[in-house]
Amino acid sequence: MNFTSNALICAVAGFLLVDLVEGTAQGALKLDNYTFDKVVSTPHHSLLVKFDTSYAYGDKEDEFKKLCPLAYTVPKFFIAEVPVQEYGDKDNDDLRERFGLKKDDFPVYFLFNQANSKGLKYTGQIKADDIASWLRRNQIRMPSIGTIAELDEIAKKFLKDLGDDHVKDAKLLVGGQYSSDKKAGLYVKIMQKIKEKGEGYVEDELKRVGKIMSGNLTPEKKAELSDKLRILGVFTNKDEL
Repeated sequence: MNFTSNALICAVAGFLLVDLVEGTAQGALKLDNYTFDKVVSTPHHSLLVKFDTSYAYGDKEDEFKKLCPLAYTVPKFFIAEVPVQEYGDKDNDDLRERFGLKKDDFPVYFLFNQANSKGLKYTGQIKADDIASWLRRNQIRMPSIGTIAELDEIAKKFLKDLGDDHVKDAKLLVGGQYSSDKKAGLYVKIMQKIKEKGEGYVEDELKRVGKIMSGNLTPEKKAELSDKLRILGVFTNKDEL
């Protein structure tokens, strides 16, 4: 990478860190019609941009707030938002027009990177897990929310014969594609415990974790145990799987 590219990335990174304070969602960058093109064209980086009304609220904004912190662990990837004013100065309304958007469409998400310089529009449901899955399908190693679909499939196969090959396949995913997702390692640990203690381990562990969850926990510990409960649930009934 030449000096000019390095200087541009450093300048953009500085802008992003300062502007982060003004974002309406923690972990999101706030863009406007002055900064939009500079940031989305940053070399070797990807950006998910949400176009929405100023001071957005409601269920869809809550999903955005779930999604944003997950980007922290993904190299060279940021999530941003463009707040569009409907009245007054109509800030960023020119960007809305540029992308052919209507207020009734909001929120609208676009992925920008070298492969999608004009922006790839997301057309699915406004659910954090669905958007994260879509990003992964577009080569962004976004952590999943709840459980991990690929590892869920391996869990299904594992429960049929408790084979070591499935544990090996899970380890490959955990060490590779999902190395930045803390939940991923739980799959391997649960598989190993099932092999050691039998399938009754899952039911016993669900009861044990459930009791701990009823106590006074920090938000971080509660979130960690909630992840474990969800993933244990994948292993509860092999007939359903």
